[in-house]
Formats: sequence, C-alpha cells, structure tokens
Amino acid sequence: MFRVKMGVVIARLCLLLMLAVYSSYGGGCNFPEGWTGGWFQSGIPGLIYINSTNMQGKGDCAETDSNDKFLVYDRNEDCYRCLVIHEKHKYVLQYKETYCGQRDSLTTMCESITGDAALYSMFRKEPMPEPQPCPFHPAPFTFTYSRGSGDCMNPPSRAESCTDDSRLLLRYMACPDVPGTESNMEELICLATWKEGSTRYLVGLISQVQRMNTIATDEDMYRCFVYKGNHADKTVTYTIAQSGDATCNGLTSSVDGSRTMKLTNIDDEHNRCHFPSWIVEHHKWFSLDHKHQYKFTTKNATLKIEDQNGNIEEKRIVCHSILEQVEKNYVKLVAHLTRGCESGHVCVRVWRRGGGVLELQLGSTLAPAPQAACQDPPRYTPHVTLITTQLSPQHCPMMGRYTVVDSLADRRRRRQKDIDEPGTSVGETEKALECVMGAYDSASIGCGAAQDTIEFQSACTSTVYTCYGNWREGSRGLVVAAPRGSPRPHALCFIYTMHRRNDSAGGAVQYLSVSGVSGSCDRNVIPGLQGDKAYNLTINSKCEQTGMFGSAARRVLPAAALSLALALTLAALS
Repeated sequence: MFRVKMGVVIARLCLLLMLAVYSSYGGGCNFPEGWTGGWFQSGIPGLIYINSTNMQGKGDCAETDSNDKFLVYDRNEDCYRCLVIHEKHKYVLQYKETYCGQRDSLTTMCESITGDAALYSMFRKEPMPEPQPCPFHPAPFTFTYSRGSGDCMNPPSRAESCTDDSRLLLRYMACPDVPGTESNMEELICLATWKEGSTRYLVGLISQVQRMNTIATDEDMYRCFVYKGNHADKTVTYTIAQSGDATCNGLTSSVDGSRTMKLTNIDDEHNRCHFPSWIVEHHKWFSLDHKHQYKFTTKNATLKIEDQNGNIEEKRIVCHSILEQVEKNYVKLVAHLTRGCESGHVCVRVWRRGGGVLELQLGSTLAPAPQAACQDPPRYTPHVTLITTQLSPQHCPMMGRYTVVDSLADRRRRRQKDIDEPGTSVGETEKALECVMGAYDSASIGCGAAQDTIEFQSACTSTVYTCYGNWREGSRGLVVAAPRGSPRPHALCFIYTMHRRNDSAGGAVQYLSVSGVSGSCDRNVIPGLQGDKAYNLTINSKCEQTGMFGSAARRVLPAAALSLALALTLAALS
C-alpha cells in the first residue's frame, strides 16, 4: 500500500516537473486566432508562419498581458524576447522587439523597448487576403507627382477606377522639364486601410501594367501609403505619400515620401447625366437566360454588369451625355465605360421593345474624349436583349393556326434513325424522338382570350409561351416570349422571315422560317436553319376557325405569313 501511494506521489511530481519545464519553454499562452497563417515581412526570405502558440523565427508564446505584449521563448537560442504586436488591420501586423536574453518579468522586458526602436510590418499572404475598396473616390482624377526632383505637372497624369473598386489605374506621364519622370502605367490593388490619430494609412500592391514580362517579387509590389483627403464644394483632392520599399517606415505625412502625389477629381458631367426613367424604372435587368444581371446604381447614372454568381464582370457604364431620345422608346448617349482597368468613352443605344423588354448596344471601341465616341459613325457590338422579372404580356404579332412543315428537330430526328434497336419499328423510334426532341406538328398564335399566348402541339406534348415584346427590322420580325407560369422566366428570342416557295403543283406557297435563340436576339442567325430551334411554317386557318389542320401547304397573305413565322419561333422555344 505504501509503495502504491509513493508511486502516485512520484507520478504527480513528474507531471508537475514536466508542466514546469513545458511552461519555461513556452506554451503558456496563445496568439490571437486571426493571426494564424503566412505573413510577408520585408527582408525575410519566405513567409513567417504563425499558429496559436508559435511565431516562426521568434519563438513560442510563453506569457502575454492579453493586450499586445508577448513574451516568447526561442528554443534555438534558449532565450526570451518581448514582442509588442499591434494589429493595424486584419491583414497588417506591426511589431517591435527586444534582444533575446535571460527571462525577466513581461513588464520589465517590454519596458526596455525604446520609442525609436525599429518598427517591422508584416502583411498577410496566406490565406490570400481579399482586396478592400480603395479610399480615393470619386475617380477619375488628374494628378501631379514628385520623386524628389520637382513636381511633374504638365502634362498631367491620370488615375482611373477599375470595375472592381479595390483597384486603381495610375497613368504616369513624363514631364520634359523634370528629371527622373517617365511614362508608365501602374495598377494599385488596395488591401488594408487604418487610422492613427489624424493620419490615414493604406497598404496595397503595385504592379507594372506595361511591363507584363517583368518578374515582380513581394519586395517590389508591397507599398505603404499615407493619404489625406480634402473635400470642397464639387472638388475633391488627395495628397498621398508612398513608401520606397515594402515597409511603412518613415511615413508620417501625406506630403513626405519616396514618391508624393496630388489627386484632383475630374468633373466629367456625370452628375448632370442620368439614364432615362423608362430604363431605370426597373433597377435590375437580366439577359434572356438569366445568366447576367444589369444593375443601375448611383442615382441612375451607373450601370454595373455581373453574372448570377455575384462576380462583377469587366464592365461599368456611367452616363456622360444624352445625344438623342425618341419619346420612351429609344435613346442614344455617350457613356464612360470601364472594362477591368481599361476605360474610355463609348456610344450607347437603348431600345424599348415591349413590357419589360429592352435592347442595349455598345460601341466596339473606346474613345479617349467623349466628343469622339459617337462619330464617324461608330461600330457596335451585338445587341444585348434584356428582360425584367416583372414582364407585361402583349398581344402576339400574328394571330392564326399553323402547320409545322419542317423543323431542325425533324432533321435531327431523321439523322437518328440508325439508332433503332432490334425489334423496334422505325415509327416507334420516330415517335419517341419526336417527344424527346420537341418536334411539333402544329401551332396556334394569339388564339386565346388575351391573344398573348403561343401554343405548340404534337401528338404527345404541348408547350405554351407568353409574348412580351415584338418588333420588326426590315424583312425580319423578332419576338421575345417565355414559358407560361414560370416565376423567373428564361425567355427566348424568335427571329423570323417570310419567303415564297413553289409546291409540287407549281403554285406559290408562303413560308415563315423561324429560329429560337436562348441568349439574345442574334441578328447573325439564319431563320429556319440556325439557332437553338428552327422551324418552317405555313398558315392553316384563322383563330376563329377551329379544326382545319390540313397537312398540305397553302398560300397565305403576308400578314398571316408573319404570324406563321412567329409561331415557328415560339416552337423553337420549346
């Protein structure tokens, strides 16, 4: 019994001894959880990794005052040092330290750090930080700059915003009368901002846009800035001082740095230009397939484009000046477009196509001056068809009942005849393919009470669409329609034309050739041959005539032919 008790006592003493040794070598405290990861510090090869108890190259956390002072034990040197660490931002740590020596109290060791001791900055690298909005707005700006040999003022340099508000494009101009200046383009990515008293700091990454083949290191890219803003009436100016290396050392004023800049905002008349009310009555518009969103912001003067995953695309459009407007159906204007960090002025045209349907078209090139955007005349990118979630039904343009005499689905089905399995008749295979591939044999347009629906029918299925907008361009007709009852309709654009063919008896028959397109109203699609769906139709009867669904093609009037085309288009929608 005595031996058992002595064994327990000895075990406890060993445990206490182990804990004492462990405490003396660190492990007695923890670093904040938010510091875990890899950090870059100028002059240190590789990254400094921090976990809950250890800072690489410094030691294990032995004691802390739960504020900003940490006593750490360096196992390699068998010594202690005090670290005073300040979290300026979740991506920026700054610290001072003592020499490594014999252990003393935390207070005593930390008090030995003098006010002029070296200040070290660490910037988070792993996990990769998310850029933060830059504090300089509203861009664009003109700016002057100095590298210590005089201010480069003429010609003025220019700072422009990017689509992502965490980036700023700096276009430096060379001044012939100022040595050391050169034409250059840099992109600033803003990572962190904080304030100490009245002094504001920024940490960012600088990349050389015009020197893409240059291998840039963290030492080349990380820079610290001190900035000060001055807002007076409609003028906004910023004075900025930039560090000469990847530290914040020596930066105390916005007018004293390795490079200084003075930014002044440009009045581009944006405050006096707004998109028309019939466009911004809905602040959100969508592409026909709902893959992209067009969102109006900033007092109806700015249009941002993003995909449905929330990713901002490389376009932002700001209204500059309206050149032409026709009631509530058409507008032509000049806008300032930003695509990534590239920007300039473009010609913009917008049409109202129906209840909740717009078409947008942009110039294909960027002009440096707004006066040149809509001259010569400009070339345009393809039309973009937009819809809202609050669509208003409209009468379908052509009323009647139609026969589908040929379709892209038919042609595909005929090419699939060889897939018949042994024992399956050709007729059974064709019928199965017809149901799967959406091959319709008839269609009715505008024959309901509201005259706003298109219904396609086959032996095994039917599909109903609602018309929301239609218009004509020369010999072509275009219709935007969506499946009935869908809470978030993915609409189609049906493009159709009318033409004549001779039947077997030598008589002239009018056909409507229709193609359904899912993305936008693509003018390059050949109706009846290309697109997501393609059909050829002939008129069968008017809406008030029930029955009469003959299979033979008949002559039709031009108006009926147009309705036929529309029906075909809707068929494609299925």
